[in-house]
Amino acid sequence: MINKIFITLMLTLSTIVCSGQSFLSKYLKLTENNLNEFFSDWEAYSDSIAAKAVKNDSLIDRVVNYNYIPLLLEGRTCMSGKDTPPKYHVVPQYIKVERYYLDVDTTMAKLNLGFPSYIPNMKENQYAVDRITPILTRRCLFITTGIDKILSAFAGGLKHGEKIDPIHKNNVRILREYIPVEYGHWGGYWWFTSFPLITGICYADNLIAVMRRTSWCSGDVIWYKKENGKFIAQSKPVVSWIE
Repeated sequence: MINKIFITLMLTLSTIVCSGQSFLSKYLKLTENNLNEFFSDWEAYSDSIAAKAVKNDSLIDRVVNYNYIPLLLEGRTCMSGKDTPPKYHVVPQYIKVERYYLDVDTTMAKLNLGFPSYIPNMKENQYAVDRITPILTRRCLFITTGIDKILSAFAGGLKHGEKIDPIHKNNVRILREYIPVEYGHWGGYWWFTSFPLITGICYADNLIAVMRRTSWCSGDVIWYKKENGKFIAQSKPVVSWIE
């Protein structure tokens, strides 16, 4: 049993190091005493990722910035209910981008579950998938699965089978001084991200759809339609939802 635990621990540490998040190996458990150092290390890691991020598509970069930059400039974050925003903004390290090399019938797409749900007769060579790292500034942290796991253990309230552990309320209060913190709508998990949060982008020749989570319990889809050679953001979401 001890050998099994040791092997599992070593595999976990190896995964962390190989993913470039070697600083996480210092924090097998977060405490009030090491929390400030953790955020300093997380900020250094995020800055290193941002410095290496490559702009592959200026159009997609502009779309990402259009959704993120107003939030950063205004100092607004997740619906924390606080007058003073947290020290950092938090976004995922990667955004999935699906590329469709075709024109979308926007009228039919609206009537048939939207884009990309409605794409008739698409050929294999008309589709590709990639991921990008948003290039942001102003104290922005990139969250990963490993970082989320450490923060969640510190906050408590996690689900184990049918049981949910108690929330560590004092730890949550301290975390909110650093980052946005909201408990998941269904319980047993947390959101440590700023909103709006881009969850995916679908990019066709004449249409871009940006899937967003606008809060811990809501989201929408924003369309950018190509008009006179330029992609123009539509004034209202084509889809809105609430959990």
